[in-house]
Amino acid sequence: MSTAFIPARYFRVLLNLLQEHGLDPAEPLELIGQSPAFIRSQQDDFLTLEQVETLVSWSIQATGLPSLGVHLGKRLNLSAHGLTGYAGLCAPTLGEALRVAQRFQPLVMPLTDLVVEEEAEQSHLLIRPSNIMGRDMGEPTCQFILDATVSSIYVQGRFLYPEPWQAVSAHIPYPATLYDEEALAAYHDVAIHFESDELRLTIPTELLGFPLALANEQSFQLAVRQCEALMSAIPKPGGMSERLRQSLLQAGPPLPSLSELAAQRHVSERTLRRQLLQEGVRWRDLLTEVKMALAKQYLMSGQDNITAIALRLGYNDSANFARAFRQHCGMSPSQWRQ
Repeated sequence: MSTAFIPARYFRVLLNLLQEHGLDPAEPLELIGQSPAFIRSQQDDFLTLEQVETLVSWSIQATGLPSLGVHLGKRLNLSAHGLTGYAGLCAPTLGEALRVAQRFQPLVMPLTDLVVEEEAEQSHLLIRPSNIMGRDMGEPTCQFILDATVSSIYVQGRFLYPEPWQAVSAHIPYPATLYDEEALAAYHDVAIHFESDELRLTIPTELLGFPLALANEQSFQLAVRQCEALMSAIPKPGGMSERLRQSLLQAGPPLPSLSELAAQRHVSERTLRRQLLQEGVRWRDLLTEVKMALAKQYLMSGQDNITAIALRLGYNDSANFARAFRQHCGMSPSQWRQ
């Protein structure tokens, strides 16, 4: 089974966009093995590369829009990016917001890399395919992901810096013929250069020092710490440890034991332990990591109190849960939830 590591929230927006175009999402949902409830779900779940490729390819063909990614990106404001978006919102300056975006891009879209290059007069935000996307995805899907990323960054930047953007330029590596009028209108106040050597936004360096209206140092530092903790828990493509991690996350509480997971794979528990150790992973640590990842989801949803979350994850009481959470995340569950 392929590893699911791409945040699903953006593709829920895509399915809603398909509905706006008069398309029934039932077929693409069936193709990626999801029920209609997937669109309405509030979970922080993930899709596999194969699911993303299938959904995006179907969507581009059904809409007839090679630039569909731009249309999606226009709908992805700061709030769509969770804690990373919140950190950017309360950053002290526009430059710091861009640096946060670069640092925590794997939380937003692990298929792309962001690079901020600061020079004396002009600075550049480069949007590049990650090694995973460049190796395993078709060109239309790559364009879709890159278009969605840069148009979303533009939307966020226009919110953070509401002044005219005539001094900003967008450099797009694809020909203009792939973009419909509505997609081009998304960049209404910037100069667009097509068929460039790479995808980037170029801005005057002096704008990086622009103070943001909603800057709050305490909130910014807390959001950064929470993003750092989430970075350690995001799923990554890998070997047996990642496959077991996905099995645990998909099963949810009560979590299956190692012996149950071994039986599912028709191997012995000893074999699984040995395979984990070959990857430098202990079963106990993997189990704790999954519990903490689930705990963060439950805490962020705000639906259960801390005691209920502790019992749900198999802890005897909230004190034991709080101790484990602090050891793993560097803060208490209540601090994380704030």
